[in-house]
Amino acid sequence: MRHIFVYLNILFLALATNAQQVTFSKFPARLQLFPRDNQDSAVVQVAGNVLSAGYQKIALKIYRDAVLWKQMEQNLDYATGEAPFSFSPKIFAGLYEYRFEVWLDNQKVAEEDSIVCGDVFLINGQSNSHPGATTYSFQSEFCRSFGKHTNYDDYNPADTTWGLSTPEGWCSDCDYAVGVWGLRLQQMILEKYGMPTCIINGGSGGSSISYNLPDSNDHMNLSTTYGRLLYRATKAHVQNAVKAIFWHQGESDSNTPDADYYAARFDTLYNAWRQDYQPLTKVYVFQLHPGTCGGDRQSDVREIQRNFKKTYGNVHVMATCGLVGHDGCHYNDDGYLQMAEWIFRLVERDFYGATDTLNIEAPDIREVYYQDADHRSIAIEYDQPVIWPEDTLNHSMKDYFYLDDEFGYVKQGYTINNGYTVVLDLNTSMNAGLLTYLPNATYNRLPTMAYEGPWIRNERGVGALSFYHVPINAGPSAISESEALPEQISINTYPNPANAGVRIEFELVKSTRLTIAIFDVNGRKVATLASQHFPAGKHYLLWNAGAENDQILSSGTYWIRFKANDFEKARKIVLIK
Repeated sequence: MRHIFVYLNILFLALATNAQQVTFSKFPARLQLFPRDNQDSAVVQVAGNVLSAGYQKIALKIYRDAVLWKQMEQNLDYATGEAPFSFSPKIFAGLYEYRFEVWLDNQKVAEEDSIVCGDVFLINGQSNSHPGATTYSFQSEFCRSFGKHTNYDDYNPADTTWGLSTPEGWCSDCDYAVGVWGLRLQQMILEKYGMPTCIINGGSGGSSISYNLPDSNDHMNLSTTYGRLLYRATKAHVQNAVKAIFWHQGESDSNTPDADYYAARFDTLYNAWRQDYQPLTKVYVFQLHPGTCGGDRQSDVREIQRNFKKTYGNVHVMATCGLVGHDGCHYNDDGYLQMAEWIFRLVERDFYGATDTLNIEAPDIREVYYQDADHRSIAIEYDQPVIWPEDTLNHSMKDYFYLDDEFGYVKQGYTINNGYTVVLDLNTSMNAGLLTYLPNATYNRLPTMAYEGPWIRNERGVGALSFYHVPINAGPSAISESEALPEQISINTYPNPANAGVRIEFELVKSTRLTIAIFDVNGRKVATLASQHFPAGKHYLLWNAGAENDQILSSGTYWIRFKANDFEKARKIVLIK
């Protein structure tokens, strides 16, 4: 062991001595992630000057997974007293680690290792944006972060190192902390797509949206949470390659007057992001969960958040309603892991070409209207099929729809139109003008007990977005009628459930090119039944309940998807064998 120690000290001394002959203006850092471009690669610049004459050549050696992969050389010219050099090799995204070595003639003068190429994401908000793990543990050389998570503390500008992401979060001096769901998101991207990632988490517990706004005179003010995150992204050289920002915040603004300013303040924040992180492809917003750590205007904030996707073309809103493990304010590890799973489906669709796109968004309403002239039933049109939950021992979903802020008027609820429409039958004729789904924070008549369901969900268990004070129209609008389902196609399957074969009937209102395929619950395509033009009218197909390779499929839930250029529809099929 003593001989190894002596050798390492001699090697370090040799590198330090040789390095005095070279200055670097550009050189990768240990554990650095370089953002990939559209060609799944990144240029790594190595540049500087050789200070002392006498050396003939400078070489850059690049090792990939410890094997020499690429070598470049340049002749040195001391015309100005120092010899400049510059290399611009490309590395490629994937499960590769690169080591860079610089040699003067036969002497190594610098090296850095564990360099990767991949994708960059940012997280910001209040405490649910950066939760610390209780039991969840994961670490990988391909999941990176940069700098420290300091919560409310000013940032030390010297903290500019790369490291492996950790699931820490609720702390003020944590290296490379990305929180539970942030790290789980990295893990899922890694395991499914083999892509290294960097997440930088700038969350600050209990912070209001105004606290998260930039200093208008200095966006990189290190005493602000906005400036700290921007500084870290800039020093990591990723600020112009951020694919998405995740925003999880709102409890601290669910009061008067802050709720009144929430939309305007988010607009300021959003535009600052667009300015400082060009080009920012996506923003993912988590809608608040009803809870006891917010104020008396949580419903207002949730409604504002629900409408962000209508205001901003690149914003997606994910529900938190229906997540497990909520304690009225935060979640246990299982809840945060489920949060990562829900948002991962959107990320993999938007950035990794996933075909698993059925019911991955949180259900949202299209319109609310009275179904009849007597106003004894209300229809709620959703943008995807939803499920009306069974009553629990103590609570019924019907009691958490409010007509003009009052509950108790709904006799029963159920779905029609293949789940796209929720119907509320009323106890009496009503002239209410506004409908709300979910209480502000707690159960009816239980002002200290945070609401934890029942919930409207889609077929995959994702909770529907809550809504607040949505006008109840006298009847369906022209838009609703034109979008009513079935629209371009009507579909029937039988028997369903089935144990051998399934007959599929569909009717088209016009000639359409359709791809008809079967997917399992994980979004994996198991069979393609047709991909062709079909004339208007009725058509019939028979699926033998098998896969394309004649593999026998197991019992379970499958989806038949009809996809055309201008629409996509799906139906659930259950196999029982």
